[in-house]
Parts: sequence; structure tokens; C-alpha cells
Amino acid sequence: MNKNRHQDVPAARLKTLTVALALAAASGALQAADDNLKIDGYLRQEFSWNTLNWVDTPDYNDRGKLSMARTTARLNVDWKATPDVSVVAKLRGVGEFKTNALNHLEKMGANNYPDGGRGDIMALYNRNDIGDVVRELYVDFPLGERTRVRLGKQQIAWGETDFFAANDLVHGFDLTWRSFLEPANEELRKTNIMAKINIDVPELDGAVEMFIRPGWDRKADIGTEIDIYGGRWSSQPYAGVDFRNIDPYDNKNSEGDYRDVTGGLRWSGMAGDINYSVSYLKTFWPSPIMNAASTLKLLGMPDVPSGAVTVGRADTKGVAGDVIYPIVDVFGATASGYAEWADAVFSTEVAYVKDAPYQILLPTPTLISQAVAPGFDGIKRKDVLTWMLRMDKNLSFTQSLLGSEKPMFFSVQLFDKWIQDYNSSDRLINSVGWGARTKEHSFLLTGIFSLSYDNGRVKPELVLGSDLTYGGGFAVPSVTMELAKNWRWKLEYDKFWNDDWRDGKKCNFPNAASCDETSLFGYFHKRDQIYTSLTYLF
Repeated sequence: MNKNRHQDVPAARLKTLTVALALAAASGALQAADDNLKIDGYLRQEFSWNTLNWVDTPDYNDRGKLSMARTTARLNVDWKATPDVSVVAKLRGVGEFKTNALNHLEKMGANNYPDGGRGDIMALYNRNDIGDVVRELYVDFPLGERTRVRLGKQQIAWGETDFFAANDLVHGFDLTWRSFLEPANEELRKTNIMAKINIDVPELDGAVEMFIRPGWDRKADIGTEIDIYGGRWSSQPYAGVDFRNIDPYDNKNSEGDYRDVTGGLRWSGMAGDINYSVSYLKTFWPSPIMNAASTLKLLGMPDVPSGAVTVGRADTKGVAGDVIYPIVDVFGATASGYAEWADAVFSTEVAYVKDAPYQILLPTPTLISQAVAPGFDGIKRKDVLTWMLRMDKNLSFTQSLLGSEKPMFFSVQLFDKWIQDYNSSDRLINSVGWGARTKEHSFLLTGIFSLSYDNGRVKPELVLGSDLTYGGGFAVPSVTMELAKNWRWKLEYDKFWNDDWRDGKKCNFPNAASCDETSLFGYFHKRDQIYTSLTYLF
């Protein structure tokens, strides 16, 4: 994490609220004064409560404890400097209140790393530095009759899904404050400084989109950031554990240096009634990868060979390794269209990832894997084919059965990661810290059921997911209500279940590397919660 994110908590939250109210009051006057200026945004207050007692917080009962009290102010400014030139700024400030649950995690050791706001867990959640507040800032202008150019800090979304993306890999995501449950991906997506060009090709019913990221971003703006800091979205059983003390970030590794130039090219068009695209990306692998130390640097003792092979450097900075984001090549395609026979829209997304990095578990695990957790044994690259199939359909029977004002929206998605040239002797694992061996195919099924009542003012929704390969799943029932013209209220329950979870009391030396087979939904063991938000739009 960026150590500059630290700020006094009450001051940060008050500052966020004050700025938001001032912006909301001024927006109408500014727009009235300039017809070429469009300003909108929101002020949002969010809360979440733990509903279960965590297994990995001894001597503390998490049940019913407030885990998040988050205030967010968002401002979008779109100014037409000329009829063809626009300047866009998207600003966001975030301030949180330190709850008792967060205070306990801090005492356990969360965010306790010398270079990351030592001992202050709120440095993980407040976002009031200039680099965080300026979410996007770019200028749009034409170049001839067919070409438009966008220069500046921005975000690009490629793909057909809001869940487990195949092609939406241009940016990383910040999952430290609420993991993957936020439906608005643009709120979690890390933005980057880029140059983007769009060229219309009407003769072929399509367009070219290309971008280049020159490597001018901060270290914190690269890769998907999960909670390895011991905070409220740390994965079970690692509450209160800041892993950077033994494996810090290495953003300058030659396998993936944050200063490296990355980019992409996409063609999108129409073939009859089918929307399609083909693309190429050179980008950072979104998941953090553990680059294991080749020698264990034990305090006061000679270095001991670990048995792992370090990549991108002679050896790591951390005692056990470093966290890196290797660069990969991604060849992608998407397609979507309406099928009259099913009265539904079908979509697909495919991505071929060249040399995707995987953690491995050696036949004789390294000492650090035996003492801490699997994943400190090295990295192996494998080509991976990731694909998704989706059907979106309106179900009219809900109008008579459930009294909805219009047909229920139903969406079902099937995901798979297919490892090419798979061999069980590769001993791949899904993630550092948990023991599930990676299988040739990893299937995941999700479904969305969305209803509408009272002219769209009341919208119940149910999102379900099931891991068909490793077991477990999630259920997220929610309701969103329009209380008034500018007010929205949402209430949600986040439920997880799993077929296996890592028991921290049993996973000790020398069997820490092979004591469990925990996969994705085991990471969320006992992490159920209630979430609510109140939003004022202006």
C-alpha cells in the first residue's frame, strides 16, 4: 500500500463530508453559469456488520460488530472547451471511521509494516491523497474525421462480464475495502495514465481502439490488490497478519516493472446481428504472485538455500519472497447477439493468456512453505484459455407469480480456466497461502435474478455463485430503493459457504504446506456480513 495514504481518521472523514457538501451546493450554480459544463456526483455513506464470529480472531467476538463506516464523495466534471474538445475530471474522496473491529485487527498486527503506515489500519481505507482523489483526468479531441484521441488518467473496460473477467485486464482492481462484491467495477478499478485512440471504420462496420500506457503511474496503481495486510477483507485464517513483513511488494522486478510500457489493440464491429471484438493486450497479470526467496535470510544465521528459484532477480528483498505482478500477453475475443428461438441475448468471452504465472508446491516443500503456508516454492508459467458463456433473458411469468411490474431480468454465466498442456506433476496451486491443487479446468457458475416494483423505485436482486470444481459458493440477496428523486438506499446480505477451509490451529510446521485443500470460497470462511448504503445524487 502507498504509505502516503495515511491521514488522521476523523479529519479525513470530516474533510470528505465537507468537500462533498460544498461540491453539491456549487454544482447547480456552476452549470447554470456555463452551458458547456456538466457536473454531477454523489455523496454516499456505507456500513457493514459482521454476522459471524471469525475463526482467526481469538479472544474477540466479531459477531454483530461494525466493520465499515465509509463516507465517499464523488464529483464528475465534463467541460466542452470547444464543440469537439472535452476535458473530463472524475474525483473521489474517501474517509472512514475506525470501528472497534478494525481497532482489534490493528492490535493484532494489521497494516503493521514499516513502510506502509505502521500500526495504523486506517491507512488502508482512507483515500484523500491527490493520486487517489483524482480518479480520472483526461482530454478528448478529434484528429481528422474518423479519429478521436484521449490523453490522461483514465480507465478502459474490455469484455462481456462484471464478475471473473477474461479480457477486462487492462487495469488492476483495489479489493481491500470490499473484495469482489462491489457491482460497479469502475469504483474498484485502478486508473492509469494512458493515451487512447479510437478510429471509426464504417466501411467494415467496425472500429479500432488502441492504447499505450507509458509507465508513468505510481506503484500502487498496478495489479489487483487483495488484502494481504490483515484487514477486514483478509482471507481466513490470516486476520491481523501483514504478510509484507516476510514478502513485501517488488514493483521493479524485471518480470513486471511498474515503469514498463504496456498497451493493447482491439477491433470491434458487427457481423450481421452479432457484436464482436478481437483484441491483444500486454498487461500486468492481475493476481499478486509470490516470488519465493532462493535463500532464507534468517536473523543472526547464515543464509539457507530454500529450494525455490527466484525469478526476475538474483534473490528477493523479503525474508520469504516478494509479491510481484508479471507481465503477460492476452489474446481475446468477445461476441454477443440476440437469439429469437430463445428470446434471449447470448454472450461469450474468450482469452488466451500466454505464460500465465502459477504458484507451485514442490514434492518436498521449502522450509518456509512447511512453516507458513504453501506457495513459497516458486513459479511455473502455463498457457491458459479462459472463457465465459452468458445468457440474459427476461422472464415474464414473474409478473403474475410475483407481481413484478415487468419481467424479471435473469442472467446466467459459466466461467472456466483451462490450463493448456496440463500435467498434475506440475503441482500447481491456486493461490499462495492455501492448499488446493489447480485442476485442468476450473468451472464457476453465477446467476443474477433482478425484479422491479413501484415504477422501478424498488429493485430486489439475488446474485448466486457456485464453484463447480473446488466446491463452495456465495449468495447475495439485496434490495435497492429510490427514497426520493436524489436518494437511493441499498440493503444487502453477503453469504459464503465452502467445502474446505484452512484451520490455522492445525496448519503448523512441518505440515503447513499440505494440511488443507482450501480454494476460493474457503478464503471467505466466516466472513458473512450485512451491508447497507445511502446515496445522495446531485
